[in-house]
Amino acid sequence: MHGGHGAKGPDRNGTGGPPGTGGGAGTSRGGARWPGALLEAAPFVVGLAVTVAIFLGTRDKLGDRIATHFSGGGTADDWAATSSYPWVCLALFGGLALLFGLGTALPGASLAARSAWTATGWGTAGLLGYLLSAVLVVNAGAVADGTEARLSWVQLVAGLGAALLAAAAGALVRRLLPSAWRGPERGPLPGAAERLTLRPGERAGWSAHNTSAVLTGIGAGTFLLGAGLLAAGLVGAGLPLLLAGLLTFALSAVRVTVDRHGLTVAAGYLPWPRTRIALDQVATARAQHVRALEWGGWGYRVSPRGTGVILHSGEALVVRREDGRDFAVTTRDARTAAALLNTLAADGDGSPRPGGG
Repeated sequence: MHGGHGAKGPDRNGTGGPPGTGGGAGTSRGGARWPGALLEAAPFVVGLAVTVAIFLGTRDKLGDRIATHFSGGGTADDWAATSSYPWVCLALFGGLALLFGLGTALPGASLAARSAWTATGWGTAGLLGYLLSAVLVVNAGAVADGTEARLSWVQLVAGLGAALLAAAAGALVRRLLPSAWRGPERGPLPGAAERLTLRPGERAGWSAHNTSAVLTGIGAGTFLLGAGLLAAGLVGAGLPLLLAGLLTFALSAVRVTVDRHGLTVAAGYLPWPRTRIALDQVATARAQHVRALEWGGWGYRVSPRGTGVILHSGEALVVRREDGRDFAVTTRDARTAAALLNTLAADGDGSPRPGGG
């Protein structure tokens, strides 16, 4: 048998159980995630709409260029083409909406953590929306080329005030959502099984494709920001961001495989990088919940806990090597993967055996 969908899941005593009983993380699925994602994206859509409305309302007072950067004293020290301003705003608001919208689908987060995530997103949208609109207003009141535009510290303080109000509103709305709309909550993970029973002469394999919402959002957001800067003619700043976004997106998914070769973790969309732990290097494997921040963040991590590929907080396959080091990879159905890996490692080379056990 082969694949995460076909392998038997371990039962409580670790000797094998009915199909499909692998260690799910107890997360809510399907359409219940969308209201939470829309909640995260909403302030950026509103911010973009307000900024574009102000741009259209002041367009006849703006020249061919506007001041877009200001010194500590508030005087303009950099300018950009007026026609590029809406595209830059679209890239900023769109990229951040995607980042925060995807982030709400992360499993393993408490209501307090999700409220903090929402407050951060709404606060960011409030600050960005106010300052981008203020830039248009001060340019509309200056001479046509924007040379006399000033953005005073009062505007910055007002922007921070708008951010705090938006953050508070976002956190409140998040807490008022029905529980089914708040996004997947962490549930208890069944105890990791020691072994998985195989029938006489049977080979087994397990595989799962896993995607990181955080890395996908960061990659897409960075790509959109780079594209917006390129559209504005800022090639030096836009091209590196665009390429970085593509690379981050390409590394946002991994395929985890357990078979007679051991454990293999490969990039989901690229042939490299790839990590393999052979069967003779496996001391034991277990399923457990991990927190991304405790492992140092997302991606390939090196921490005092060990090394790992951490795509999100939640269910993970943790392998203790013969030398005592741990390797972790976040994946669905980690319980079945751990049980199968223990069985194959105990058998030595994963070859067919005369009996199960």
